[in-house]
Amino acid sequence: MIYLPRWLDDELHGRGWVLAAVMLSALLFSGWLVWARWSQPADAVHPVRVEMAPPQPAPLALPVVADPVAMPASAAPAALPSCPHQHVDIAGADGLLQRGCLSATRTRQSGSVRSYVAQAEGVSNWQLTVDAAGGQVISVRLKQTAIGTSPERLYVCDDTACQGASLAAPDASGVRILRLDDTRLQALPPGQRWRRPLPGAKRSPPAAGTAAVEARPVVSLNATLRAQPDRNDAALACAGRGVTIVNNQGAVIDFCALGGAGFEVADDGPTRFVFRDLEGRALVVAVGSDGTIDGVTLGTLSCRDTRCGGVSMSVRGDTGNPAAERSFAFSGTTLYEAGTGRPAATLNGGVTMPSQE
Repeated sequence: MIYLPRWLDDELHGRGWVLAAVMLSALLFSGWLVWARWSQPADAVHPVRVEMAPPQPAPLALPVVADPVAMPASAAPAALPSCPHQHVDIAGADGLLQRGCLSATRTRQSGSVRSYVAQAEGVSNWQLTVDAAGGQVISVRLKQTAIGTSPERLYVCDDTACQGASLAAPDASGVRILRLDDTRLQALPPGQRWRRPLPGAKRSPPAAGTAAVEARPVVSLNATLRAQPDRNDAALACAGRGVTIVNNQGAVIDFCALGGAGFEVADDGPTRFVFRDLEGRALVVAVGSDGTIDGVTLGTLSCRDTRCGGVSMSVRGDTGNPAAERSFAFSGTTLYEAGTGRPAATLNGGVTMPSQE
């Protein structure tokens, strides 16, 4: 028998039931754990709690752009590379579409033919040239420079074969727009040299069976080029006096008598002084025998007699001598449409005919 101090014996008697309950609960829980462990099969799968991160938005997929130099013609235009200045889209017979980056348009003059040239820019190897005479496109040339083992190629169209090629009249700033709308060009046969057609001349079709009519690669062009005003080009700007023509659409046309000047004496009528510019336009001033202005004509536009206001003439030398140097000045001179008689253009400036003696 164990003897405990009285105060401990009283304490145990006071808390005996609580301790007994705690010990009984611990024994029951331990027994349940043993039973649960040994009552499950050996290959049972125990659930495991895995902490999941909050869902994140899927990254945006970047579009895959094919080779910008060659891609199907049906591809969206946005897939083609952008160019800093201008471009030409070239569709081949194989269905591939290429974009050639071009420089700003430069203008060259050779006689009455004006050439608008856009050079290759960046990694492009295409050069585009549009020839015009009298405001009409007479030829289009597309040159692909040689790269590596690939030889130089030249695609051309002349005269009426240049379908879809157009040259717009100058706008209010004097800018002209050249458009190629599915204009078809044929490859020049190897070894053959191209010659620019004469304005107004028509080439006879090649004889059947010749190399010219054999199947040649064909490309289709789409482009919109901007040609700067003549006044911005030192080679085309008026060296001296010139005439500014503003039509009823607000377009500004610079007329420089750089194409030549002369006069025609009629048997029974006024003397006609003719001034031509580099584009083949003709400005004609008719002067009566008494020195008065009988009329002014510019293409299909004209004025007659008292309706030709704002025109004056000065002659250096004998007034009656048509070959003497003379100048014509225009100040708000209005020209009218043929047939309708409606105002169509206003002339300001002047032209000078040098002595013809």
